[in-house]
Amino acid sequence: MNRIFQRLFLGLLALSLTTVHADGFLGGLKKDDKKLNSEQLTTQEGSANAMLEKARGYESSGKRRQARDTYKAVVKSYPRTDAAAEAQFSYAKILEAEGDDKKAFEQYQELLVRHRNTPKFNEAVGNQFQIADTLRNSTKKGFLGLGAPVQPSKLIEMFEQIAETAPYTEFAPKALLNIGYVHSKQGETDQAIAAFKTVVDTYQSSDYATEAQYQIFKLRGVTAEQSNSPNKDRAQVEAGIDFVSQNPDDQRAMEVQSNLQSIEERSMEKLFTTGEFYEKSNKPDSARIYYREVVKNPNTPWAAKAQARLNVLDRVPQASPPTVEKKAGFFGANPLKKDKVEMRTSEDNVIPLPAAEATE
Repeated sequence: MNRIFQRLFLGLLALSLTTVHADGFLGGLKKDDKKLNSEQLTTQEGSANAMLEKARGYESSGKRRQARDTYKAVVKSYPRTDAAAEAQFSYAKILEAEGDDKKAFEQYQELLVRHRNTPKFNEAVGNQFQIADTLRNSTKKGFLGLGAPVQPSKLIEMFEQIAETAPYTEFAPKALLNIGYVHSKQGETDQAIAAFKTVVDTYQSSDYATEAQYQIFKLRGVTAEQSNSPNKDRAQVEAGIDFVSQNPDDQRAMEVQSNLQSIEERSMEKLFTTGEFYEKSNKPDSARIYYREVVKNPNTPWAAKAQARLNVLDRVPQASPPTVEKKAGFFGANPLKKDKVEMRTSEDNVIPLPAAEATE
């Protein structure tokens, strides 16, 4: 009986200690979230305003350090007051003036999260964007003269915060564009295209969407030039057609339109080169597939070369003529000609094997 009582006593004691510890822990978490009644809030507003005026006095007298510390004290001591929102904004401004850009950005973010109804909302977001954009274009070096003052990943995080915090301001699409620019500069083409597509999808019919479409066209070209796949060329052609059709009055539309012909030439060169590869590999049926695709596009100089190779191959017996004929249009519709053929292409840097002989 004594043993049972002892166990019960120890269990209740442990439960009591756990409860006290938990209440203390949760109480610590909730301390800042404790709601104030109207009387308490009025009292705090009075004290906060008095301290805010003191900080402003320091600032107007040129005592920046005292002003900065007093603004910070208002924020810490009276976080739920209107005066705290004013103090937080002024604190961030001083940090910005002192060149502590990253910390200033963080303080503006605290203001926007804690006081979304502040009259300084748009100004704070604008200041954040200016800080991040200046850092993006900065030529200064980081610690010990190495690298940038802010890493690209941190810049992207800053612009993401702007876009998420203020999606209905002009700074959101501008921030998303900058995310695309940062990824592009780092050679992260797929991520850059994804960021620009977000602008196109979210802010349609805006100048920001037009800029994003143009950047997608350019980046599709970077990808296509590094690839052996005609599919990448098609992707750039389609991006160019989208830009021109949706922005006919844009001054860059003529530039894009003129580039479409060179893109087609680049694509035909790839097909011709692949045809040569199969011809040299003693696979004439496969070579014919590629040469015939090139001949279907007579506006490029590669068409005549492809026809010349076909004339030579015509003197070589075909292993399976019906199979080759069925493969016509293997590479699908040409966006510039609006053909109605299903597209089939290879993965990057992989030579496709279209004819039956390729599996032999």
